Amino acid sequence: MMNLNLADLSLRVGERHTCTCSLEIAPVVLGGVEYSVLAPDGMQIVVERIAGGYLVDIEFNAKVYGPCTRCLKECSLEVPVAQQEYSPATAGEWDEGSMFIEDLEVDVSGLAREALVLAMPQPLLCAEECKGICAVCGADLNSGPCGCDGLE
Repeated sequence: MMNLNLADLSLRVGERHTCTCSLEIAPVVLGGVEYSVLAPDGMQIVVERIAGGYLVDIEFNAKVYGPCTRCLKECSLEVPVAQQEYSPATAGEWDEGSMFIEDLEVDVSGLAREALVLAMPQPLLCAEECKGICAVCGADLNSGPCGCDGLE
């Protein structure tokens, strides 16, 4: 788990802090299917001090690996991820803001994981034109008709 303490940055209104850090994300499970995730270029974090609080922006490109929803072949997708969160300037101040920022402490790992899940396309496909598999014989319909008397 990676955290960022906003108070430690000592930013004044109008100032900004930018950094790039490595990012490890545990596999994501959607609909009972596990997808591996890599962020080879790391994650960029931008913290901007605004009147009354902080804006925290994260951005990274994820590579997601797992089975295609239709044909079950292994596929990989590039998923651009971006998320912005707000935190009040005073620790402990009540706010309906981010569930990833508490007492000026940002749960960067949790924020990144949530942003990734929201950015992932549904369904995950190897190609938009994927035909899937035959419901009767299980043949890959991307290779051509299966030849069974099923529901092609």
